[in-house]
Amino acid sequence: MQLSFILPNKKEVVIEEILYKDLRKFSLYSDSAIGNALEFLETFICTKNLNIVEKFISLLMLRQRCIGDDITLNSKKGPVSVNLDLLMQNIGDIEDRLKIIEIGNATYELNYPTQFNCGDSDFIFSLIQSIQIDDEKVILSQVTSQEYEQIINTLPKSLYHHLNKFVKENENYFSLKVFEGRKNLSIPEINLNVLSTDISNFIVSLFNTITANDYRQMLFILCNRMPDINYLINCTFVEIEDYYNLYKDEVDKENEALKKETIQ
Repeated sequence: MQLSFILPNKKEVVIEEILYKDLRKFSLYSDSAIGNALEFLETFICTKNLNIVEKFISLLMLRQRCIGDDITLNSKKGPVSVNLDLLMQNIGDIEDRLKIIEIGNATYELNYPTQFNCGDSDFIFSLIQSIQIDDEKVILSQVTSQEYEQIINTLPKSLYHHLNKFVKENENYFSLKVFEGRKNLSIPEINLNVLSTDISNFIVSLFNTITANDYRQMLFILCNRMPDINYLINCTFVEIEDYYNLYKDEVDKENEALKKETIQ
């Protein structure tokens, strides 16, 4: 099932639901490179040509709709639950940082990066939104990985200076304050720089919600009440939790009724 919503910059985004079976698959990425985990998550974003902030908010929405509204932050007083709506409100509007650079007969459009930083030394080139030479314009987010590699290997050395200058000019815009912090709970503010690996690790942590053992145990419990396992694995995590809570309430009521019968 596909879900659609409007970003703060009025762009419509369509995402595919992430199901319980998908979270099981995602859990297998916990021991692999973070790039593989993010690549898997990005397959659920149907809308193309998004920058990193647009992708970030899209994945927050995916997490909210299919896994749950709340995340847990650590504090000196123990775990604290925070609603994802608060994080998205803190991010606020998405203002384009478009800058045009002309070198020789080529025109380069710089903007927010289109890729998450996973420790790749070539990450800075994802600030290049497009390259136009004469009447031919190439959108870098639309080319294959092989074509992308060929393009960045042929970029003029003088472009590096412009990229570094662009980063310095937009330091404030590239830092997202997703949580203001709570002094009374000793929770520091959370700032995620779109150019660092912090935002990549944060996103992966939001979806790392179940282990292989959790997955099997939940299915084992629910199959006592709902034997169609294919139906269960094609539910979202939110739906699975609802079914589990309903089943738990049902069992608790049955146990309470048995206790009353025994007493009588």
